[in-house]
Amino acid sequence: MSKVLIIKDNNSVSKIHEYAQKSFDTGKKGFYNVLENTPNYRAVGEIKEKFKGDGIVLMISYENANETEIKDIFIGSNVNILDNNTIEYVMKIHLYKELHCRTIHSIIDKIDLDINRDFERECYVIMSEMESLFKELNERVIAVDRSNSLMRVQSKINCENEYKLSNLAQRENQSIRVYLSNNVGKFRTEFQRDRERVVNCKAFRRMVDKAQIFSSEKGDYYRTRMTHSLEVNQIAKAISYALNLNLDLTEAIALGHDIGHTPFGHQGERTLDDILNGKIDIGIKAYPEMFQNRCFGGFKHNYQSAKVLTQLEEKYVEFSGLNVSVQVVEGVLKHTKLNPDIHIEDFIPKEYLKDIHIIQDSKEQICSSLEGQVVAIADEIAQRGHDVDDALTSGVMTIDEFKDRLQTKKCETLKKKIYKEIDTVKKSNRLLIDEKELTIARIVSCIINYFIQSTIEQSNINISRNSDKKDISFSNCVKLIDFTPEVKMVNSYLENVVQKKVICNNEVARADYNASVIVKTLFEKYYKNPRLLHSGTIHKIFVEMLKHKNLEVANSAINLSDTRTKLVNAEIDELTKGNFEKDVIMSYIENNDSVDNSKKDVVIYEKVRILVRAITDYIAGMTDAYALAEYERLK
Repeated sequence: MSKVLIIKDNNSVSKIHEYAQKSFDTGKKGFYNVLENTPNYRAVGEIKEKFKGDGIVLMISYENANETEIKDIFIGSNVNILDNNTIEYVMKIHLYKELHCRTIHSIIDKIDLDINRDFERECYVIMSEMESLFKELNERVIAVDRSNSLMRVQSKINCENEYKLSNLAQRENQSIRVYLSNNVGKFRTEFQRDRERVVNCKAFRRMVDKAQIFSSEKGDYYRTRMTHSLEVNQIAKAISYALNLNLDLTEAIALGHDIGHTPFGHQGERTLDDILNGKIDIGIKAYPEMFQNRCFGGFKHNYQSAKVLTQLEEKYVEFSGLNVSVQVVEGVLKHTKLNPDIHIEDFIPKEYLKDIHIIQDSKEQICSSLEGQVVAIADEIAQRGHDVDDALTSGVMTIDEFKDRLQTKKCETLKKKIYKEIDTVKKSNRLLIDEKELTIARIVSCIINYFIQSTIEQSNINISRNSDKKDISFSNCVKLIDFTPEVKMVNSYLENVVQKKVICNNEVARADYNASVIVKTLFEKYYKNPRLLHSGTIHKIFVEMLKHKNLEVANSAINLSDTRTKLVNAEIDELTKGNFEKDVIMSYIENNDSVDNSKKDVVIYEKVRILVRAITDYIAGMTDAYALAEYERLK
């Protein structure tokens, strides 16, 4: 029920204030007592008739009886009005004018409180049913009360029917999920749930308009992230099926591996990372040493995909993210190389990281599950197929040029297979509509099959050498899913030769330049005026500040979309134009946050970090079309 009891305390050294302070300090119940047969007693009695259930209490204390200056405010929950009209509460938040003046005035302005007008003579309690006031105060309380108990669940569902799982496949009883959920159909396995959650999330749907390789004139031959993910899924399932691995887990990782990708292909993620590490200046107030320390983090799509799964998607009441199993999060994170300069803690909550084995300062991070390793190599295989298909279909390389590139000893086996396919097309008795198109399709199919067969053969050998293992745990760092040595060389060769034909042609180069300009412009506009952001992102900034481990950051949070313009402008100016002491911030960064975190410079720095990361998440989630439209609207 959206009810707020507002208590006026016109004497900040009274018992009323003392009880509120004691409740805040101890976390125990406090009481606001009223004398019988007084106007205040009758006022509370009338409120009690309307006040059904729990609400929020807002206690405003003044410096003196003249009620001219607010000293502090308390915000509490677990509110109840007893039979004797005593108000019972537990105070959760204490804001005082020395540090939280702007926040206090923001709250008071919201209710447009007038002490003389709104409180009748000798009445010190009123009730507000203003939805926006209740929502903000309640969110602040929730942020303070955020110590959710994390539970793990291990399912006992048996999915080993006719398809016999390998000893080294992930089984249902190995599934680790951070948040327990009892609302599950008995006929679904844990990893089936993961797959369905990925497919049904917003980030997955947006991949349909995120180009694999961004072009100013997207042709049909350029893939989207969606079609790429479906191709990776198909390849990964073929390998997993042959190796008797868990198909549901394989699918969940494959379908989710790119959901954190930016608009405009890899150029989008490169531009975001360059902004965050200071290579591209968009006006973020920071010293060069701060960028060198990656104080604003970095960006790479595999990290962002894991963040989408664990934090950014909003679908459940009890928790953020999709609550997929830790196996899925690890597989998505490790499907490509990690960047040792990027702090993984900026993307994945510690509840997930405690099980994920990370080798410090190493780009090569092997996924513990074989299903995750399968997706990583399936991504490679799909990329090689894309490279050849895009090069041949777009015309930047002819079929004869490609055949010429195969005239090297390392490609002998692949060359024979491709030549046989080309010859089969030429000798076909069927009337062909487009012989070139069919030839390209057969070449690409041949390449993908060549890599899949190699992976299955080599991986079977590797698995048989480890047949003594009973299962695969999170501590596994041995790569068992791999190409044969010969095919590994062919993979590198095709990547270096063919991909450059696509990636480095002038059309893609122009598109990359345009993409960088668009992302840079959007980031700069949003940073200089956060009110241009989507309302959901603005509220996310407010919530992230409320949830911050530094209590002073939480207490000084301002809702930029629901506060007086003058206060919003002052807040934005402080975050985007103000300066903070270099020595204070560098000491704070370099000493693992051990310095006094209540200092104003530290508080502002943390709020700037929240703003910058929120803008990063917002841009990363855009489709190509939406980003282009925003650019045209704001430029």
